Amino acid sequence: MKKLFSLFILLLLAGAPMNHTFAQNKKDKIVMPEYPGGHAALRSFLLKELVYPEEARLNDEIGEVLVGFSVGMDGSVSGVRVLKSVSPSLDAEAVRVVKLMKYWTPGSRNGMPVRAEMSIPINFKTVKSSNRFVGDSGDASDRAGEVLNGLR
Repeated sequence: MKKLFSLFILLLLAGAPMNHTFAQNKKDKIVMPEYPGGHAALRSFLLKELVYPEEARLNDEIGEVLVGFSVGMDGSVSGVRVLKSVSPSLDAEAVRVVKLMKYWTPGSRNGMPVRAEMSIPINFKTVKSSNRFVGDSGDASDRAGEVLNGLR
């Protein structure tokens, strides 16, 4: 029985790559979920809603929090969780903001809506005492480069 179980585990591990949300055939047409308005709208939303936590500011905490979540067949966001942690205060802020997101346009496979897993990196940078981000000229597009890096 142990040999059969070990063989089963090896077959699972040797199978298809695990980083795909769906098993794909060459004929499948897969469309990933999208935030209403695309990446620019998502970036604007996050910049508007993110608040650098006072505790993190006082402790000069910086880093990238990777937040994972599911987009349901109806576009709803659920299962928000931290995939890569920085600190409790930055993690909590990143999760709080992702939970505020509106409904997404759901992903689809061959024209049918499907549930999909997503992740968003939120990069927190050092803050000056004037409560402005380092390198911040006051322009929202400049802040986008400082706060969010590599939105995927």
